[in-house]
Amino acid sequence: MHEVGESNAGAVLLHRAADGDEAAWRELVDRHSAVVWGAARAHSATAADAEDVYQATWLRLAENLARIREPEALPGWLVTTARRESVRLAKARNRESPVGVDQAQVDVPDPGDGPESRALRSMAASRLWQAFAQLPQRCQQLLRIVAVAPETSYAQVSESLGLPRGSIGPKRRRCLTSLRERMASGGLPEEVAG
Repeated sequence: MHEVGESNAGAVLLHRAADGDEAAWRELVDRHSAVVWGAARAHSATAADAEDVYQATWLRLAENLARIREPEALPGWLVTTARRESVRLAKARNRESPVGVDQAQVDVPDPGDGPESRALRSMAASRLWQAFAQLPQRCQQLLRIVAVAPETSYAQVSESLGLPRGSIGPKRRRCLTSLRERMASGGLPEEVAG
């Protein structure tokens, strides 16, 4: 819950940013960066897409600063905007993505590693993403937020994913347990399965 002073400070900050105050804009970004990044990552298929969504969300805010009437609702506005930008980008990616290209074939390994460690990491990453892809969509979204922005509050996660606050901890635990079980059932060497 916001204090009256926080709400007024948020309104002043928004007005200053709308008037072109760079320090106010930087403070807005600093305050809400984790929320935007968490929402972008939760709703994007790749880290690169999440970065694009992150940037697009801040651009939308810059374009609409003067239209924000309730400064205390800004985190929700940012989450909603990030979600919409993710959907827009996913639709655009589906139109332009070549069919039949395996992302593992596109990734370039780090030349400083030995072949054994690269092989083990590749196996682990591949198995992790296979197990992750088998999880329900809600688990994938929740685990992305937890992994990318662990400082995100339950209130922010609740708003972003539409989950009751009291169910987030148990849901996260169930999702992680399911992911571990899927990883363990893959028959990988112990050092790879983690």
